Amino acid sequence: MVCLTACNGCKQNTQRTFNGNPVEVKLLRFEKDLFQLNPADAESSLKKLADTYGHFYFSFARDILAMREDKNDPMFIKPMTMVVGYEPFRQLQKNIDSVYGNMADIQVELSKAMGIYHAEFPKYRVPDFVTFLSEFGYANVTYDSLIGIGIDMYMNATHDKFYRALEFPEYMIKKLQKEYIVPNAIKAIAIGKYDEQTYKDKRFIAMMIYEGKIRYFTKALLPEVHDTIILGCSAKQLEWCKKNEAEIWTHYIEKELLYKNNPMAFIRYFNDGPFTSAEGVPAESAPGIGAYSGLQIVTKYMNLHPDVSLQKLMEDTDCDKILKLSKYRPERSN
Repeated sequence: MVCLTACNGCKQNTQRTFNGNPVEVKLLRFEKDLFQLNPADAESSLKKLADTYGHFYFSFARDILAMREDKNDPMFIKPMTMVVGYEPFRQLQKNIDSVYGNMADIQVELSKAMGIYHAEFPKYRVPDFVTFLSEFGYANVTYDSLIGIGIDMYMNATHDKFYRALEFPEYMIKKLQKEYIVPNAIKAIAIGKYDEQTYKDKRFIAMMIYEGKIRYFTKALLPEVHDTIILGCSAKQLEWCKKNEAEIWTHYIEKELLYKNNPMAFIRYFNDGPFTSAEGVPAESAPGIGAYSGLQIVTKYMNLHPDVSLQKLMEDTDCDKILKLSKYRPERSN
């Protein structure tokens, strides 16, 4: 593969514009409500919290913090009280409050995105969003009508040294930033609704189109967000992809990847990392170049077929058709 680091006059594969009026969204603060618990009245306080948050309350205890279930304590009152009284957690909550005491700007972004979502998917309920303290384990969790945001996973402004102490890799630490909160939440909606598509067709081309659709969906709902955030790469890495788009495609062809049916043989083209660590791909590359290529194919397909709605795209599992009708043939840069 030709390795270039500069891009002069790269062609832009501009995405169609999707519109919608902002809709009111719920942005609930579970971690705030939890740490306002009165230990002297823990049982009553936690019952109110469970009534407010429903299934999420129990999932937080059982799945996120891995609390043991006790038939004598079905509300997880004892372990929840211990969490609230644990000083490192209390200090983390104070740090979260210092950075995200007010999330009105995040709520405005979500409201705009959900306006487009409601216009494009009118039969689907606009989800609620809830922040929580994940013990540095989860950036997002997805439920039928709720997206959870592990807010302690977006604290790089104050916690970069702490993340390193937990042995988070540098490429991940760079993305534990406020600007990723909304894009990751929107991406979680798409993954939650369409992840089953990855179980039915395990070919490289199918994964490439699926990953491209997820990012196209995210861009459609967040048209002002830069592609570096959508793709999780640096500006230099994105320019490398643009400059080498044709070489990347040639690489897939030469490696006979497109119709390969063994994900373990090509998963590195989709994994996150400092770059794409597949054989023959240089360290100047962006991580997950398979997703980059998928986005280019899907964008070209949608531009050529303005009659195809966003919902129809996301529900279409015929990746061979999408590739064929996209007429995707990237040209080499001069």
